[in-house]
Amino acid sequence: MTSFSCWKGPNGIEKFIMNNTGCKPFNGVGISVHLDNDTIILRSVDNTYYYDDDLSDIDNIHYTLFGHNGDQDENEKKFNRHLLASSNIYLYRVAVNGNKRTYKWYGKYNIITKYSKLHIGKDYKPRMIILLSLQKDKCITWYLIQD
Repeated sequence: MTSFSCWKGPNGIEKFIMNNTGCKPFNGVGISVHLDNDTIILRSVDNTYYYDDDLSDIDNIHYTLFGHNGDQDENEKKFNRHLLASSNIYLYRVAVNGNKRTYKWYGKYNIITKYSKLHIGKDYKPRMIILLSLQKDKCITWYLIQD
């Protein structure tokens, strides 16, 4: 896992993500959709109480679909529908400690399954959320080196 102490700049995670995915991530959203190349960049922010992301095992994570309040809808048109249809899914994590943010690049993932569970919303009311079980993509690219 690669860590960054800033978002922008030559040593920031934004440039790193662009170099690794070919897409500019949007810092203000959890699901950054890029329809032109079927790429999704996920952001998980620590201690977001109304989501139930679990990144404790980097090889097998659980990511909550979009929707702050009320039951989540996997057919939601702006984010969820695109995420569920994509084969190019990348994830980074924002660890928050006071006013300091650390960005951690997790890499590419594949959707294994989805499941629902009861969880509170941003409004603290109970609702059904949908979590994706994502598995780290372990594809290895072999390069032919010619003399």
